[in-house]
Amino acid sequence: MLKSECRQLMLSKRNALSTSECTKLDDLLLIQFQRLDWSEINCVGSFYPMESKNEPDTLLLTKFLKAILPEVTIAYPKINDDNSMTFYAETNDLVENKWGIPEPMPVTEILIEQMDVILVPLICFDLLGQRVGFGKGYYDQYFGNHTGFVNKIGISYFEPIPKIEDTNQFDVPLSKCITPWKIYEF
Repeated sequence: MLKSECRQLMLSKRNALSTSECTKLDDLLLIQFQRLDWSEINCVGSFYPMESKNEPDTLLLTKFLKAILPEVTIAYPKINDDNSMTFYAETNDLVENKWGIPEPMPVTEILIEQMDVILVPLICFDLLGQRVGFGKGYYDQYFGNHTGFVNKIGISYFEPIPKIEDTNQFDVPLSKCITPWKIYEF
């Protein structure tokens, strides 16, 4: 299936979810998330969910991490004027970007080398760990511009499709993807 077809099909499927269905799926995602070993984690990159797009509630996941690892640093991305992306430490001061996504006020930059894990937004993924996002390429560009290894964990309400047909050399695969029913490792 082509990225554009995946994006259209899965966004339609995700947009059809009710609030109660999303809440149930978020609870199931949290159960899977809790199965991972977080004992050596010091810093996690995450993203603010777009409720209007029925994205998984990553705030539920980071709340769990802060409960079990009180010293953990959570970082969130900010899209810069040059269309690059930078992560900043969590703050209560947020600003909505041009897409209506909350971003942290840029106070303390967190480098990729400081992060143990980055939770990656997606619309769908395949059995090889390739993902389809909203098509702007921010995450692939971010990972491609940094040589440091970081675990890239996708968060999805749905199981993978068999294969995304039109991936290219700039697409950076996930390390893992968590769904409400399973953790996929690539």
